[in-house]
Amino acid sequence: MKATPFKAFFLPSVSLLAFAALTALACAGGDWDGSEGSMFTPHIINQKQSVAFFRTLETPFYDGYDDDRGSAFHTQNSKEWDGFFENKVSPEAINYWLYDASLAQIDQMIFELKGKTANLDELSRKYSLKTTAPAAKANSFLYYTGFARRNETIAKPADTWDSQAAAVPVANIAQQIAGGLNFYAKAADPYLKERYAFQLERLYFFNKEYEKTILFFNENEKFFTTGNSMKWRSLGYKAAALYRQKKYAESNVLYATIFDRYEPMRKSAYLSFHPLPKAEWEQCLALAKSTHDKEVLWQLKGLYGNEVEAMREILKLNPSSPLADLLLVRAVNIEEWNMESESYEAKKTGKAYSVNRNLLAFLNETSATIQSPNAAAWHLAAAYLNDMQGDYAQAEIQMKRAEKLKANSPFTKAQYHLIAVYGSLKKITDMNEKQETALLNDLKILFSKETGALDNFRSNKARTWTRRTLAELYLKKGEAEKAELIFPGIDPRQFNTTEHIQKMIAYYEKANPSAFEKLFFEQAFLQKQDYQELLGIRYAQQDKLEEALAALKAAGNKETLYGNPFTIHIKDCHDCDHAAVQKTKYTKASFVEKMIEMKGIAQNKPAEAAQNYFLVANGFYNMTYFGNARLFYDNRVDNTIYNYEHAVTPEENSDLALKYYLLALQNTTDKEFKAKCTFMAAKCEQNAFFMNMPANYKGDFKSGAYFATLKKDYSATKYYQEIIRECGYFRTYLGGRR
Repeated sequence: MKATPFKAFFLPSVSLLAFAALTALACAGGDWDGSEGSMFTPHIINQKQSVAFFRTLETPFYDGYDDDRGSAFHTQNSKEWDGFFENKVSPEAINYWLYDASLAQIDQMIFELKGKTANLDELSRKYSLKTTAPAAKANSFLYYTGFARRNETIAKPADTWDSQAAAVPVANIAQQIAGGLNFYAKAADPYLKERYAFQLERLYFFNKEYEKTILFFNENEKFFTTGNSMKWRSLGYKAAALYRQKKYAESNVLYATIFDRYEPMRKSAYLSFHPLPKAEWEQCLALAKSTHDKEVLWQLKGLYGNEVEAMREILKLNPSSPLADLLLVRAVNIEEWNMESESYEAKKTGKAYSVNRNLLAFLNETSATIQSPNAAAWHLAAAYLNDMQGDYAQAEIQMKRAEKLKANSPFTKAQYHLIAVYGSLKKITDMNEKQETALLNDLKILFSKETGALDNFRSNKARTWTRRTLAELYLKKGEAEKAELIFPGIDPRQFNTTEHIQKMIAYYEKANPSAFEKLFFEQAFLQKQDYQELLGIRYAQQDKLEEALAALKAAGNKETLYGNPFTIHIKDCHDCDHAAVQKTKYTKASFVEKMIEMKGIAQNKPAEAAQNYFLVANGFYNMTYFGNARLFYDNRVDNTIYNYEHAVTPEENSDLALKYYLLALQNTTDKEFKAKCTFMAAKCEQNAFFMNMPANYKGDFKSGAYFATLKKDYSATKYYQEIIRECGYFRTYLGGRR
C-alpha cells in the first residue's frame, strides 16, 4: 500500500497557525485502523503524547483526523486572554468579543469605553466591558481584536484543500501591515506585543513575503517571553515560510522543535515535516542545536518510513532515549499488517511469510543492551517477531528477558502472556495433556476478565487466533467436541447429523472435565441448550417430530415465529405473512407439537387426512429456506437462517414437504384441492432444481413433472387460473419457453 499525500490546507481562526505543504501517510482504501488484526498493543510504551502516531491506515492519526483543532485553539486563545484580564472578565464575554461580535459592535464598544454615544446590540450590552478595570486593558483588547478580525479576510484560507484562498488586494494587505507595525511599536505590554507580532507574521506570510516573515521573527524573537501559544504559532509561520522557499532542512528543524515542545501543534508539525534525501538530511541534522533535537528529527523521519534506521540512529545518540519506543511499536504493527495482507498469497503458494530481516536482526541485536524505560516492550517485540518467523530458540531468549520485567505494568503482563501463548501454539503440531498443562496459566491470563478489561489492549485477535489454532489441533486429532467447545463452527458440517449433536450434548455433561476443559467451559460462547435446540431442529427436519419436541422443550427457547407456519400461497410472500395478524403465535416447540397433532389426525381420521396432511406439508415447507418460518432453523450453533448455498443443507431440502403434499393429493377426491396439492408439489420440485442447478444452465427455472400434470389434468379448475395469474414461471412454461 502506497502512501498518499494530503494536500496543504489551512484552518481559519483569529489565532491559528497555518501550516504549509501538509503531508501524511494514508491508505488508498480499506478500513483497517491498525488495531484490527493486531496482537501487539502499542499502548505498552505508556506514552500518552505518542498515541496519535500509533500505526493506522484509516486516517493520518490513530485518534482521528483532529477536525477539532480550530475549537482547541479557540479555547487556548480564550484562556490566555483570561489571564490577561486576571480572571476579571467572564470567559463568555471574552469569547463573544473574540469570535462572535461584529467589527461594527467592536467599534461601538470602544466608543462606549470612551464615553461617547454607542449603538450596542443586546449581546454587546450583555457582555459589556465598560466596568472592566483598568479600562485601558479593555480598550487595548478591543483594538487588538478589531485588528485581528480585519486580518481574517487576508489570512483566512480556502474552504477546501483543492480550492485557492480568495485573492486580497495588495493595498489592503499593505494597509494592515502598516497598521500592525504601528500597533506593535506602541505596545508596551509584553502580552500584546507578542500578539501583534503574531499578526504581522501572519500578514507577511499570506502576502507571500516569505523573507520578511523569517526576518521579522528573527528580529523580534526576544519579545516572545510569556510562554503562551503566540511564540509557537509565530515560529510555525517562520517554518512555513522556509518551506515555501524550499529550505526544507531549516523548516524541518523548526517543525521538529514544535513537535517536541508544543503539544497543541504536534500533529500539524508532523504533517508539515518534509522527508529529505541523504545529503540534505545531513544538513538538517547539522542544524540541530542539541543531541535531543537530533533524536526528535530522527523520530519524525522514522514516522515517515524506515523505522529501523531511525531507531538505530536515535539509540546511537542516546541509548536510553524513549523516542525510539514509538517507532518500535509502529514497526511491529506494520509487520503484523504485512503478514495479514500477505497471508492469502502465502496460502496459495504454500510459502510462509517472512518477517523483515533488517527489523528482526536489529531487535535481536538491540534487545540485549536496550536501556529504554520500556525495555520489556523491546524484548516482547523481538520475541513476537521471532515466533512469527519460526525462530523459537531466539524467541525464548527474548521471553526470558521480558519475564523479569513483566510485572512493570498490567499491559506488560498481559502482553507477555499473550506472546507466550502465541509462541507455544506456533510450535505445537500435536496437542497432548502435557502441552495443555504448560499452556494453562498463560491461557487463563489471556482469557481473564482483568486482561479483557484493559482499555486498548489488543486481546480480541489474540483470543480468536488462539481459539482457532487450538480447535484446528484438536480437530486434527479427531476430538471434534473439544474443538467445537473452543471454537464453535470450526467444522459446521458435523452438525448436519443428529449423531454429532448428541455427542456434543454429552460432552457438556461430561462428569470430570480437565482443568484445561474447565477454562473453555467457563469461556464457552455456546451452552448445552444451544445444541439441544439444534438437535430438535434436525429431528424435525427428519420427520422425527416426537424426538424434536423433547429436544426443543429441553432447550427452552420461547421465541415466537414471525408468521403462521401453516399458511401457504401460490407466490411466497414472507413479509406479508409476518405482517399478518396471528391468532395463535407459535414457538419452535409448539409448532412441532401442532405438527404432531395434525399428523396424528391425518393418520387416524381418513376423512380429515387430506387437509391435515396438507397443513403438515405446509409446516415442513415453511421450516425450509423457501418458507415463512426460517426462524425455526435459526440457532446459535448453526446460524444459517439467511444463507443460500449451492451445497444443499437440511434447511434447503423440500423433500418432506413434497412427501406430505403427495399424501394430501392421494387422500382427496376434490379436483380443486388436487390442483392445489399438485402445484405445491411443483414448487418443491422447483426448489430441488434451484439447489442443484448446473453451473452452466441458462435460465432461471426448469419445468418438471408436476407442471405437466397441472396442464394435463387440472386445466379446467379455478385454481389453475389462479396459478396462471400469479405464477410467472408457469406462464412461461405454458408459452413453451421452458
